[in-house]
Amino acid sequence: MIAAVRVVVKQIQDPDVTDAEEAGKEIEEAAAEWVIRLGAEHVSPDERLRFERWVSADARHRDAFELANRTWGELAGLKQIVGTQATRSMPRPSHTTPACPPKHPYRYRPALALAATLLLAIGLGFFWFGNPFALMSADYATAPGEQKTVTLTDGTVVDLGSNSALTVEFDQHERRVELLSGRAYFTAAPRAGNETRPFVVKSGIGTAQAVGTQFAVDNGDDGVDVTVVEHRVKVTVNGPTDTAHDVLLSPGQAVRYSADGVLGEIEQKDVDQLTSWRRGKLIFNDVPLSKVVAELNRYRRGRIVITRDSLARLHVSGVFDTSDLGNSLARIATELQIRTISVPPFVTILY
Repeated sequence: MIAAVRVVVKQIQDPDVTDAEEAGKEIEEAAAEWVIRLGAEHVSPDERLRFERWVSADARHRDAFELANRTWGELAGLKQIVGTQATRSMPRPSHTTPACPPKHPYRYRPALALAATLLLAIGLGFFWFGNPFALMSADYATAPGEQKTVTLTDGTVVDLGSNSALTVEFDQHERRVELLSGRAYFTAAPRAGNETRPFVVKSGIGTAQAVGTQFAVDNGDDGVDVTVVEHRVKVTVNGPTDTAHDVLLSPGQAVRYSADGVLGEIEQKDVDQLTSWRRGKLIFNDVPLSKVVAELNRYRRGRIVITRDSLARLHVSGVFDTSDLGNSLARIATELQIRTISVPPFVTILY
């Protein structure tokens, strides 16, 4: 997991970034990881020894750890700030010289107050590593910013998107997989010859059974989307009254079902746009900023937070590269005339 994170970080570095800057970012990432590890309920003696060796190896390690630890301490200390505080507009930063260097933004208490609401709600483990329960039970998983292609034992090919987790539960009756979180694109091996078992994807409260070959499933915060690229897919959902509802989707069609089992209407979709993540692109066409930020957050360690509903409702159009999300966010902020402040490596706040 940690090695994968570091590979991703190197891949998204700007070519103009110096070796020293890159090394500094890696130290910051490692320091944040140690804060998380040492904050666990049970820390083994071996883990503590490895930390002592790491922190003693370089003065920069100790400085980075102390900064990360102070930042988290500030955030935890602000847990009483809830409700309306999170929706208030943040004041404009003063044009006077700050009391500490800008590289220590944890001094910005208004930003920390807003960040604390988010961090304390979802927990540090979810915040930094993704859903730990999904990761522990998954057969295949990806870190934020990582994509992976796997071939299952029946020949089915799965393109697993960023921050996603998948389990495989093949038996003699069906080829079932479960998308625990994130998104995946399935090229299902057909039922032919000796292979007579149906291919079924479970996600949330529903299932998608391949009647053909290629389709995508996206398990998001507000429901599950199934989109068909080739042939057909049968989507079945167990409704609120334990009554099963199903629809049959054709190429170019999609349907969403909610966590409580409400099956939406069939819609025609731009398949190339919806699956652009496979090509390292995110395409938005007049999409609310709230949805854009939710998408960007899939690819990041830490989170982007919107402070006001009025900002969340602003619309965004554009094509963004998943390997250059820093510039993507800067472009969006500039176009929408939104100000940002960061508490690295945890939070970037839009206000």
